[in-house]
Amino acid sequence: MRVLDLQRIRSEKNFSQVKVAELTGYPQGFVSVIERGKASAPQAFIDKVALVLGVENIEDYVSEVANPNLKKKMAKRAEKTEEKQPAPADEVGKASAVSQEQSIVSDFLELLKKKEEKIESLEAEIEELKQELAVYRQTTCK
Repeated sequence: MRVLDLQRIRSEKNFSQVKVAELTGYPQGFVSVIERGKASAPQAFIDKVALVLGVENIEDYVSEVANPNLKKKMAKRAEKTEEKQPAPADEVGKASAVSQEQSIVSDFLELLKKKEEKIESLEAEIEELKQELAVYRQTTCK
């Protein structure tokens, strides 16, 4: 899972979660989930954070671990599972649901990014047409 150390970025840049949400265009709740490491940070979100917060070395803030204590927690869990105890069905179901939710969020953000790109493309096309119209008016109105 790709985790963005958003709390560190916010601290260094002196931004609140609400401000990050406003600047990136993502909901504050989503920003919170990413910051807490509850979901994998989509590349589109990472790129947007880098752009709007002016973080040149964004990959320095991206890791595979949510926080330094997570490795310890994972090691403790591994020790417990060495006893070969199967996970309760509800835990497996929760993990599956979380994984599915992360996939849905990632797909949604990818679609959102594509829509934003399409909007930008259409806006550029509109500007070109406005320029062509202005030239046309200048040449035909004389």
